[in-house]
Amino acid sequence: MQNKSGPSIYIPSDKNIFDALQHKKIGHSEVIRFLRDRGIIVSQGLDKGDLSKIIAGLTFDFNDYIHITKLLENPNRKEKTTRTTVKATSSNEQLAEACQKISKSEAGDESYKVVKKENSTILVVTYTDVDFTKTELRQRTLKKCEVELHAEGDEVTVRMPATKKGKEISERIKSSLASIIGEELEEEVISLESITHAEARSLFFDELIKSIPGYELEDVSSVDVYHEIDNLDGNGDDEEDSSASFAGFIRKAALAGGSVLESTEFNQLHSREFFISKIIWTVVDTLPGGDKVELEAQFGTPSSCTDFKYLVRGVYNYNERTQDHNATKRTPSRVETDTFNKKLEKAAKNSFDKIMNTYVGAEDEID
Repeated sequence: MQNKSGPSIYIPSDKNIFDALQHKKIGHSEVIRFLRDRGIIVSQGLDKGDLSKIIAGLTFDFNDYIHITKLLENPNRKEKTTRTTVKATSSNEQLAEACQKISKSEAGDESYKVVKKENSTILVVTYTDVDFTKTELRQRTLKKCEVELHAEGDEVTVRMPATKKGKEISERIKSSLASIIGEELEEEVISLESITHAEARSLFFDELIKSIPGYELEDVSSVDVYHEIDNLDGNGDDEEDSSASFAGFIRKAALAGGSVLESTEFNQLHSREFFISKIIWTVVDTLPGGDKVELEAQFGTPSSCTDFKYLVRGVYNYNERTQDHNATKRTPSRVETDTFNKKLEKAAKNSFDKIMNTYVGAEDEID
């Protein structure tokens, strides 16, 4: 009988195992340790590929499979965060009810957990992410998606991972909340799609990096710029216009270094209507002996300046002995991440409001 289901990743073949062991997340020492646990002593000088062939030929049980798949996971992967605000007068009880409604209605491999905090409600969704472009032992990854809801006044803030799953879960929550409240929710997002002027789009980031509460800007280390080419063919009727064809053009560029916004290269691109779509910068605590923090903000769709997201990349602790910040950054704690996410959101909202108040209605005059 023909097997219609195909090979199962839960019974990995020798090729599946060999391909998995070749991944950079599994080091040479880990391969040797695996063999030693099996009672096989090998030389440290043997190549990782040769050792992988030995392991691939061994008999594997379920625990061996789980061990390798855990080595392939990346628990420290930092997802960017995004936020949306909906106009709705809601209580924490209604937010929890909206989350509970989702967890009871959804079925499948996903699990749901509602966590109530003093001022917010968090829906934790544990699910299996499937990516068939990867090797078989890396196709399924267990992930968590946390969507936080906070009600204040006539607004509900929804904070989520800037992923497809995060947006999917947030949409379910908003739909559930709308049915409980009995009215359609008006949503507010940070988007510069209506502002086409390049200077205004760059000014949004310029205002953002300088307005983190309690911190002052130290340096900008990386900037991505984008340029929308409206018409590559040209519509001119005269001979000069028709001969000026686009033999080549640049739509986007990435600049990295120090004080990037003051560089000649950035100023040249900016003068040619390139605008900032992504930026990485560091800020320093205004208090003496405070830490330095590296932040990132970007528009996921730079052509329209939509899908705004942000990330706390790392913290440089202040060293009392050297009277300077450490050269190596560390991963921020959960509390630090939450604190800086709120600071980033506040700064982004203020910058967005400033741009909208200045440029909306004045686009024709600017152009």
